This record gives sequence, structure tokens and C-alpha cells, in this order.
Amino acid sequence: MNILLSCAGGMSSSILADAIKDEAKNEGEEISIDPIGTESVEERLEDTDYDLILLAPQVLYRKKFIEDLASKKSIPVMPIQGTEYNPLAAPKLYKEIKDYLNK
Repeated sequence: MNILLSCAGGMSSSILADAIKDEAKNEGEEISIDPIGTESVEERLEDTDYDLILLAPQVLYRKKFIEDLASKKSIPVMPIQGTEYNPLAAPKLYKEIKDYLNK
């Protein structure tokens, strides 16, 4: 599973990305998550294929812009709820990611 995680600057999302990767490892699975700021999404989508784009709560105002970019490659966009945007919520968020991709 290859995921792009976009937040305002890519810093806070790197902490969450590590927690989600740890949760996947605990379940015997492997996941790749690239945390970046929204200003880099368009460039990153040109270079890499993703299964999903996660959006941090603080950048939901850019959801339409990101969805338009993602639609060119048929990549779904999943907003993260505010209460789940922390490392302690990684188990729940990882389950939601898997459910979202398997629907």
C-alpha cells in the first residue's frame, strides 16, 4: 500500500505516518507513507503512483484542489478527522484506511 499524506508543511504528518507504519508492522503488513505539504502534492503525483491520499484536518480547505489532481490518476482522497490526527489514534486510522481502500 502506497499512501501520500498531505498536511500544511509535512512536519506533523511525518509523526503520524511513522505511527501508522508501526501499526501496519504490528499487523504483519507493510505500508509506505510519504508525508508532504499540500504545495508539493502536484509534483509528487507526477513522479509516484499512490493507492490513496490522506488529508490532514488543517488542509481540508484544499480538498477540492487535491481531489482534482488525484482524479487524473484515479487516486481516492480520504480526509482525516481531527480526533484521529495524532499518533495515539494510529490503530483506528490504519483500520479506516484499509476499510476505505477495500470498499
